[in-house]
Amino acid sequence: MTKSNYTIGMAGHIDHGKSELTKALTGVETDRLKEEQERKISIELGYAPLYADQEYSLSIIDVPGHEKFIRQMIAGVSGVDHTLLIIAADEGVMPQTVEHIEILNYLEINRAYIVITKVDLVEEELLQLVKDDINHHIKNTIFENVPIYCVDSISGNGIDLLKTDLITALKRMPEKDHSGFFRMPVDQAFHVHGIGTVVRGTIVEGSISEREQIAVKPQDINTEAKSLQQFGQTVSEARAGTRTAIALKGVDYHSVKRGDVLTTNSHEASNRIDLKLHISPNLNKAIKQRSPIKFHTGTSEVHGRIILFDRNEIESANEEVYAQVELDHTVYATRHDFFILRRATPMETIGGGRIINAPAKRHRFGTNTVKLLKQQSELTIDEAIIEYIEGNGVVKKKEVVNELAIDPTEGHERLNTLYELDKIYFINDLIMTRNWLNQYVQLLNTELTNYHNHFSLRQGYPKAEFVQLLPIKAKTGKVIVDHLVEEGHFRQINNNIALPSFSPFIDDALKQDVELGLTKLQQDALHVEKFSNYFPTIGQDTILDLQHYLTNTNQIVQLSEELIVSHETFHNALDQLRKETTDQFTLKEAKDVLSLSRKYLIPLLEKLDEFEYTKRLDNARQWNNQ
Repeated sequence: MTKSNYTIGMAGHIDHGKSELTKALTGVETDRLKEEQERKISIELGYAPLYADQEYSLSIIDVPGHEKFIRQMIAGVSGVDHTLLIIAADEGVMPQTVEHIEILNYLEINRAYIVITKVDLVEEELLQLVKDDINHHIKNTIFENVPIYCVDSISGNGIDLLKTDLITALKRMPEKDHSGFFRMPVDQAFHVHGIGTVVRGTIVEGSISEREQIAVKPQDINTEAKSLQQFGQTVSEARAGTRTAIALKGVDYHSVKRGDVLTTNSHEASNRIDLKLHISPNLNKAIKQRSPIKFHTGTSEVHGRIILFDRNEIESANEEVYAQVELDHTVYATRHDFFILRRATPMETIGGGRIINAPAKRHRFGTNTVKLLKQQSELTIDEAIIEYIEGNGVVKKKEVVNELAIDPTEGHERLNTLYELDKIYFINDLIMTRNWLNQYVQLLNTELTNYHNHFSLRQGYPKAEFVQLLPIKAKTGKVIVDHLVEEGHFRQINNNIALPSFSPFIDDALKQDVELGLTKLQQDALHVEKFSNYFPTIGQDTILDLQHYLTNTNQIVQLSEELIVSHETFHNALDQLRKETTDQFTLKEAKDVLSLSRKYLIPLLEKLDEFEYTKRLDNARQWNNQ
């Protein structure tokens, strides 16, 4: 039986009793660092198992409450399934309480309890005032109408009820989907003697098995999961929702840090990301265009600048803004991931929301960009797939799944559905929209029609040049053109592409001149002049096309670069030579029969060899039987 794994995150102001409550619920001391224990505050993320049986595994993350360690708090709650908002009875709602409520609200962690700690230290009257203050601050947030528990971690008052209700609530949660690409944001990386580099984090998507190939993003370090552990126990597989330590093969632990991501997806990391940003109503000072910011997603924190498209500054207002961040370093993020945006200095939360595009393109300032980003933020999976394909022309199936970070099974199902609806088209492993294909088939038809009219003597458009009419790489274009030929849209003649109904022809304006030239060529038999001399009124740029046309239509035979005779003259010479020689003949015998100088005779005999009428034997030639 496969276990369901869930993680509970604790948030709240410094010294409001989160670590003590974790210890009361689990028996585990999460303040591991000496500095944490001396100062009685959490600095790093603390983890403890709450409950485990054959079906469920539940664990708690104790996140720091101090303003200085807000980034650890964001990293800790980024992958949780349930939140406990901790508020001390003797202090009530404090600044970091408010900021934590905001952050959790932006991250849409909507399964939560509020826990009032240290209740044994206050009278009932003060406790009621604290509850009233809490209700005021949680209005219109994810915490509105959630249960409020009153506990004391020292005496144990209320602990059993909270633990029982918490376990019951988590057991009732819908089972997690473990399909899709594996993804685990890294919050710790360290070296273990005899094992090597170990990274730790909470798996947010998919699953991972021992010996599976994975990548460290954004560095694109390919590695292998040597072994997996969960709370000190070795496991062969870890799934979404679990707190997991992974030993990496051949990776220096200095090259992996908090904020990196382990994944099986090849999605590209980015330093330019489009956002749907909910502005904090508690913003103290306006944020100006290209102001320095800190961007948080998953466990990463990266400095950068905010780019606005319909205004030059953001003031405190509970509204949505469509914006972009330009980051100092790349981060691994995908469409619809949550993020938090904070001011670089002085530190405060600007807002949060979901990612629209990662990577994103540069956009122009103006309302059109805002409309575009709003539209993109509301796209369904099918619409996002079509938009991605349209934006890139022709893509590979794997690329669509990777870049949009869609579960592979669901992604291929969606692609097949869109194909059946005639929205997209497959050519081998390539995908394009049906509109794109129709548009370029029409363009290619138009180009071919114009080409045939302009170069009527030619067999068709040179294929290498024809492929380049498509706005894609030549290798991909060739695959598409070959497919269109197979489907009957076009015809390939040698290395030329033509319309199915087209055959080369002599334009009416040239017919008389060509007929006169061919008559003169026929009259000169084997003692011909330069080919162009027979067509003095035809331009040099057309002579070569005419030569190829007459050759392909069996009206002339080119003996050498300079000598061209009529098809009839060539076969007359062939018949005469065959009639007046034996099975083998010499050069002298051929000269006597045809009365030709070496200038004309040698090219003629070599052409007979090329066409396999004869075969050269030392100083003689032998007729072939066929």
